[in-house]
Amino acid sequence: MLTVQKIKEITNALSASADASTIVKGFSINTRTINRGEAFIAIKGPKFDGHDFIKEAVDKGAVAVIVSQKTAGFAGVPVIRVRDTTQALGQIAGWHRQRFDIPVIAITGSTGKTTTKEMVASVLVRKYKVLKNVGTENNQYGVPLTLLKLNSSHEIAVLELGTNQPGDIRWLARITRPTVTIFTNIGESHLERLRSRAGVFREKSQMINYMDSRGLVIFNADDPYLRGLAKKRGRRKIIRVGCSSKVAYQAVNVCAKNNCGVQFQVNGYRFSLQTPAIHNVYNALSSISCGRAFKIRYNDIVVGLSRFKFRGGRQEIRKMGQMWLINDTYNANPVSFKSAIKTLDALHVRGRKIIVCADMLELGPQSRKLHESIGREIAQSTANVVVTMGRQARYIAQALRRLSSHVIARHSSDLKDVERQLNRICRPGDAILVKGSRGMHMERVVAYLEKHFK
Repeated sequence: MLTVQKIKEITNALSASADASTIVKGFSINTRTINRGEAFIAIKGPKFDGHDFIKEAVDKGAVAVIVSQKTAGFAGVPVIRVRDTTQALGQIAGWHRQRFDIPVIAITGSTGKTTTKEMVASVLVRKYKVLKNVGTENNQYGVPLTLLKLNSSHEIAVLELGTNQPGDIRWLARITRPTVTIFTNIGESHLERLRSRAGVFREKSQMINYMDSRGLVIFNADDPYLRGLAKKRGRRKIIRVGCSSKVAYQAVNVCAKNNCGVQFQVNGYRFSLQTPAIHNVYNALSSISCGRAFKIRYNDIVVGLSRFKFRGGRQEIRKMGQMWLINDTYNANPVSFKSAIKTLDALHVRGRKIIVCADMLELGPQSRKLHESIGREIAQSTANVVVTMGRQARYIAQALRRLSSHVIARHSSDLKDVERQLNRICRPGDAILVKGSRGMHMERVVAYLEKHFK
């Protein structure tokens, strides 16, 4: 709990009206979920302006409001005016985080952040009371709101930190002050603003600058960019993980089992995951090394990972009638797309392998080249048929027509045409991978398949 006066000090507020001794029990940026006794922070976003909902927040029990523009008073409810409400949210969360002397594990990378966060939490919860982000709340709103949930019962926090522009990681790391950082990989993601893989690495590696000087850095040593972290670590301890590198936590004897699982060994212990997606071995390695750093027994980690449930839309593999479906519609970039192709390659089916894909978004000027690279990747895979949809995905189909004689490539103008193509193509025994950026809404293709091919 904080007083209005303390909030004013933390945020360097321009002004604060009414009773500065008013007690605030929590913070909210959403009038649909605000609780009585909380302060409402009026966030000005691309679609909604929280200033338009202040009266609703007060009517629902907000005891203070934090704004960035002049606002009329509301029946004696204190109004705290700041320069930027998003920044104020982070400042309050950062102050709150410093009240707790507990390990904070921050996870970042181009892909695998959410799965790694969930895996790490599933391992640590066997010994500790863990706070983690809900879902993918990994941005300038979700991270501070998660930190504001910290209380005296928590022993460790596990936080996923995302970015789509320079400065995001620096800001989130300043708020979270990690004691442990985990880097999953560096790939071509959010290139509209980060420009290149080198730009992605520069942005992600900012995390180290805001770590505890005696902290721990865990990274995938098979990633050529992440190897450079060894030079940036200062006095911090590092743990390298990988499959092809000789490292402290190396996965060996990796194999997919019966289209529904993957097994591997680390330091003599056998692990299993409830997915045949091989790339998840890297996420598991981060979890294993982090668990061991916090004195979790190997046998407990084995059990925790064997029971781990993978979230929907992330290479979620299941039988659909007489066919196999790989639902990888949560998001897409070149790293995750290539991983999904490898997962499709690993499936054993009696029919054909079909890819239905749409645009990978936020790739900037390199978009055409990167979509063409996916076409080259598919040409060397075991896929038989590819159906593309979207302005950029058409370059995948064009590349396939040039490079492959064994892959049938068809481009669709819209979702209805995709559905018509699938009605003609799909047969019992086939495996279908559905992939695309979140903004392309490829979950609608999954819904159609589930309805018509049960």
